[in-house]
Amino acid sequence: QRNLQKAWIHRTVKNPKFVLSGHGGRKVAYRKIGKLYLAVVFAEENNNLIIRTAHWDKEFRPEKAGKKEAN
Repeated sequence: QRNLQKAWIHRTVKNPKFVLSGHGGRKVAYRKIGKLYLAVVFAEENNNLIIRTAHWDKEFRPEKAGKKEAN
């Protein structure tokens, strides 16, 4: 189990700290929760957000990776 709450996943997609391009046109939204970043992989299809997966990303370091912050 990843011990993820649905509210965290929804909050991450709706109000991410960072959004990166993923594979196959998907996007990855990141939001810090506690000491870790939650990564949510999603796609936009027909004006709908489709959540593909969500996981804790222990390696994500925006300051070292040069990631751009979401607007």
